[in-house]
Amino acid sequence: MKAAVLSQSGHPLEVREVPDPKLYPSSVRVRVLATHVLSFTDLVFGGQLPFPTPTPYIPGLCAIGRVEEVADDVFDVHVGQKVFCSPLITARNNAETPERILKGWIGMTPNCEGLLTQWKDGTFAEQAVFPLECITPIDNLGDYDDAQLAHMYYLSIAYGAFLRGEFAPGQSILITGATGNLGTASALVALAMGASTVYVAGRNASVIQALTNLHPQRVIGVTLPEDTDAYSSTLAHAVGPVDMFLDAVGITEDSSLVTAGISLLKQGGTAVFLGGVVSDVPLSYLLTLVKELTIKGSSMYPQDAPAHIARMIEAGLLNLRVFQPKTYPLSLINEAITTASNCKGLDYCILQPQSSLERI
Repeated sequence: MKAAVLSQSGHPLEVREVPDPKLYPSSVRVRVLATHVLSFTDLVFGGQLPFPTPTPYIPGLCAIGRVEEVADDVFDVHVGQKVFCSPLITARNNAETPERILKGWIGMTPNCEGLLTQWKDGTFAEQAVFPLECITPIDNLGDYDDAQLAHMYYLSIAYGAFLRGEFAPGQSILITGATGNLGTASALVALAMGASTVYVAGRNASVIQALTNLHPQRVIGVTLPEDTDAYSSTLAHAVGPVDMFLDAVGITEDSSLVTAGISLLKQGGTAVFLGGVVSDVPLSYLLTLVKELTIKGSSMYPQDAPAHIARMIEAGLLNLRVFQPKTYPLSLINEAITTASNCKGLDYCILQPQSSLERI
């Protein structure tokens, strides 16, 4: 098969012929129909982020795939099914803190070398193999195309944050970083889960307007100024007290927006950190105590989250047609990575390895 291989950090990916992936016990081999190219892929492959990359390897996270082969001990997934493949792999033991990796991406825990070695290759390829627990059948999701369905990955991550925050229908939420891909996914999940009011805050006014247009009665846009010192006053003026604050800001050393968001929580409110702030966040001990706030982190999602997202899509609660995927064939993987770095809001970059077109 053909695959895009990263031989060394900082080098372009090379598309070449490689052996077909090996089928393990309790695993499924799929033909990759679409896979999400994240906006910060160039930073990971360039060695600019502190993620160990097990080079040489085939990168790529999630996939929409068509099942081509199943292991002998797999009985409830069948050849020909369309499936969502999650990259989150957890060690199959009963450890209190099991090892975890993102297949085709990075290790997530201190002693995950074994998992990472077995499952290091990802979805920037014509075929990929996933453990059975990473497979979610999606044959019943109507007429969405594969590029639209690939957005299930970020929707699942956003949904995981709402579960961590114990979000309930009828509650209000403030989402900062709402103009990024993960922030817009979070806004859609908030609407699907019955939020009464969704405040979306970010600096890209056009994306804020697009999110507001999704449901003008429930979504309130807040365009942030360039001056970070004005974040707190801008939010305080535009946002009422909220039940949940979700920070989905991309990689930044500025934590002022997080501090401002926490200050707007109601009594007993919850803050969930989902973004990429790499500096410490000043926290008022007294405010946290008196308002009885809860602060949680959320990096991924429970194993059954993609199945929940699939049911929301099937029920019409999540409309994937609002996304605007930019699709590329495998031969243009490096161009796709460049495009992904500029994708914001509802614009996503999707790789479709089976495409014979130079650009769709």
